Amino acid sequence: MHQKEFLDNVDYGKNDWWRYVVTILASWVGPLILIIMVLIPLFIFPNHFKQVIMAPDSFENLNSMFLLVFFGIYYILSFILFCFCTRFIHRKKLILFVNTFNKVKWLKILKGAGLWFGILGLAMLIELIIDPSLVEFSLNPSFFILLILSLVIYSIQASFEEIFFRGYLIQGIGIITRKPVIPLLITSALFAVGHFFNGSDVFSGLGIVLNMFMFGLTLGIITLAENGLETAIGVHIANNIFVTIMINNTSVFENLPSLFTAGADSSLIIPSLILMPLLIFFVFRKNWDKLKILSKKRYVSNEISESNQLLCLKCETINPSFANFCKECGTNIKAKYASTSSKTLAFIIDLIFLLFLFGILLILIISLNIINPGMSVELLAIIWVLLDILVFFLYFMFLDMKWQTIGKIFMKIRVVNELDYQPITYQQSFIRSVLLLLDLIPYPLPGGLAIIFSAKSPKKQRIGDMAAGTLVVEK
Repeated sequence: MHQKEFLDNVDYGKNDWWRYVVTILASWVGPLILIIMVLIPLFIFPNHFKQVIMAPDSFENLNSMFLLVFFGIYYILSFILFCFCTRFIHRKKLILFVNTFNKVKWLKILKGAGLWFGILGLAMLIELIIDPSLVEFSLNPSFFILLILSLVIYSIQASFEEIFFRGYLIQGIGIITRKPVIPLLITSALFAVGHFFNGSDVFSGLGIVLNMFMFGLTLGIITLAENGLETAIGVHIANNIFVTIMINNTSVFENLPSLFTAGADSSLIIPSLILMPLLIFFVFRKNWDKLKILSKKRYVSNEISESNQLLCLKCETINPSFANFCKECGTNIKAKYASTSSKTLAFIIDLIFLLFLFGILLILIISLNIINPGMSVELLAIIWVLLDILVFFLYFMFLDMKWQTIGKIFMKIRVVNELDYQPITYQQSFIRSVLLLLDLIPYPLPGGLAIIFSAKSPKKQRIGDMAAGTLVVEK
């Protein structure tokens, strides 16, 4: 019997496309219109506004605190309008975007918040021990006001964003595809792009987008695997509170009375990319099987199941789905999963070959600069990096479709379809290659997340394999 999954909640209520358009516009544009209407008198009497709100002699941090309150008001209005639209336009209950149990698990929210706050706190402590000059202690009485505001505002803001992106939107996009990984990637990208303007310049903005894409992917994986948003909501709330009350980066909200202050160029944002695999590990350390949901197709009640024919990996003969031994060569058809160590060595060999290709590209770029000295060095560097990324992606995508990259040839392993051991499709290879972005976390030590998943999963699959429905097997 089919067990109800999180994406199945979309089947309740009404799902016409125009209902999604109206709800999205009302939730994000509606509050801006309401706030502008309220602020009109403040623009008519600007001097009075400055005296009341922006007086430098009143409270030292009132400017930034007022912006934080304004931020909170916007999200409160967004949440209210969203609830109204989902109830009366979609005819759905809010709980459908939270979990499949029809009851909020409040303790799970607290556990998620405590876990992530603890991980971030430990990482910050280690960094301060290594280099105390990274931040400056800056406690003042306004901190306690900030603490109360953060608890209230971020509890609402983070809850709304999780319900909207990893509840409402992920279920809505799930209507047009039966693969959970597609809405997972799309919603993570949309969530990330919205944070671009948090950076002080283009490069820091792109860094934040990448960071938030990984953060969104991690929370999306947890949501789909747990069939509920509670852990993701707790993690998101804790994350926002931590970066506000513990360490204030001056590139976002300037002059907030946080416990510590870091400059705009501080590297304290980097550990979040390293710590996300730890979050996945602690959440699923006792039940890795839950992650299989990423490789499942969404259930359709009237679907007719089809038997898969099995490919013999030795002689490549097609056998009936019920066969145990190849009818041609007599070999046991059951595939032997490639070990984590052999896959790691294959990837290292692939990286060595790719570095050789990157070197050739660099020589070509340098030659181009010699031929045309007027070209910007920064532009050429960007072109080289983009070409490297493209080569890296295409290398794995196309060679895995043909079963083997160079590293896999050396290690005598290959990529096959999970169901029938046949070569993988273009779609499977694309999904598998895109999710390398996630599997390679943490980037300073590439592949840590992939190694954890491969070692713990029954079929030795990394996240990309689970999502694409593929296996790496011995040849």
